[in-house]
Amino acid sequence: MRKLFIVLTVFLAVALFYLPCTATPKAVFVDSVFEFSPLPEGEKIIHEFTVRNTGDTPLTIINVLPP
Repeated sequence: MRKLFIVLTVFLAVALFYLPCTATPKAVFVDSVFEFSPLPEGEKIIHEFTVRNTGDTPLTIINVLPP
C-alpha cells in the first residue's frame, strides 16, 4: 500500500510539473481609433494611445520606434 502511495504521488508530481503555463500578458488599447479633424496644411497633431495590460503576467513592450 505504501509503494502504491509513493508511485501515485510521484506520478502526480510529474504530471503537474509538465502542465503548460497558461498565464500570458494581453495588450488592450483603451481607444483603438482616433479620428483626426481637418487640419490646416503643415500643422502637426499629437495623440497618445493608452495601452492596458489585462493579462495574468507583466506586459513588456519592446522595439518601439519613433514615427
